[in-house]
Amino acid sequence: MLGKLFLTSLAVFGAVKAQANPCSAKSIKIETQSDLDGLVTCTTISGDLVLGPNLVTATINTIRTIKGDLIVANAVNLQTLIAPELASIEGTFNMTSLTVLGTLTFNSLKSVGQIYWQTLPALTTLGFAAQVTQADKVTITDTILESLDGINLVSVQQFNINNNRYLKEVTVQLTNITDSLAIEFNSPSVAASFPNLTWANNATFRSCGSVSLPVLASVNGSLGFFENTFESLVTPKLTEVGTGTGGGDITFANNTALTNVSMPLLTQIYGTLQFVNDSQVREITGFPKLSVVHGSIDISGEFDEADFPAIKDVRGGFNLQTTAQFNCTDFDQLQGGVVKGSYVCSGAVTNPGTEGTDPTTNGGSGDSGKKNSAGRFTANKSFAAIPALILLVALL
Repeated sequence: MLGKLFLTSLAVFGAVKAQANPCSAKSIKIETQSDLDGLVTCTTISGDLVLGPNLVTATINTIRTIKGDLIVANAVNLQTLIAPELASIEGTFNMTSLTVLGTLTFNSLKSVGQIYWQTLPALTTLGFAAQVTQADKVTITDTILESLDGINLVSVQQFNINNNRYLKEVTVQLTNITDSLAIEFNSPSVAASFPNLTWANNATFRSCGSVSLPVLASVNGSLGFFENTFESLVTPKLTEVGTGTGGGDITFANNTALTNVSMPLLTQIYGTLQFVNDSQVREITGFPKLSVVHGSIDISGEFDEADFPAIKDVRGGFNLQTTAQFNCTDFDQLQGGVVKGSYVCSGAVTNPGTEGTDPTTNGGSGDSGKKNSAGRFTANKSFAAIPALILLVALL
């Protein structure tokens, strides 16, 4: 009996102690500023800190570390969020649907597990005086941020910045990106600059005003440029894209102002090199050292010059279709040797298409087989023998 009484008393004591020490709770729900003030004895929160939807202003005092997540969701009246001493969030810094949040001041914050911010239509600037230099994943979408000043990472797994319509620049000191980089659908004039980025797994740039990758040397996956407004793209240090096991493409599509692409050191692509609907590109000559393409070369548009002087091995197909008059003589020599797959080279094409489409020239429909200048069909041996056969029949 005494033993049971002792155990019961111990359990009650433990429960009271847990209530008296909210710092160690698995999750702390905050409804008012008074709730936050009740954490004044905490420098470390062991679990999640969840701010409720009715807050108008919130100041997180004394807390330096949150070992779980900091979650602020659907607080449609929250105007100000301040955490003067918070240096580390080991979980996710999650802010979603905060429609009037205009002040975000975390002057000590340096390390975050993940940043996930979505729908912050009143937030224009970040108050991160100490600079966030460590995060595994970053997703920032649907804000009116004008810059990412205060986020200055060195290494990251994912970096996804999209649909921030007033974002004018993305300048980050990243050296490597182990999963994916995506800068998409922000301000059409956004300047994306990665001055120290030497290696990325995948990288996508869409609707950018400029892209700067001065030291990028290797991309393990794919590199894509879509619907951008810049005129020139130069990657002076890039040597290869893709891997032998995963492939990896370089794609330029629908970049309506693009006139120049230069990748002077690129030697190998493990996937496909593609240009499609880049209407101002007149020359595709910026690949002087490209020698091996494990996929295909697939270029279509309005260019009148293309050259791959070092090409030795194209293990997929070759497709060149252009609206301009084009002499395919040099490329014809690649068919069946350098080019292992299907081969099309055609100029004066009405609607240039990507690999697998049959070119239609201004002189009529294209036919299967090798094309030369102006889309004229070069006869195969079986067709070439027909006139001789007719002559032989006539003589008989």
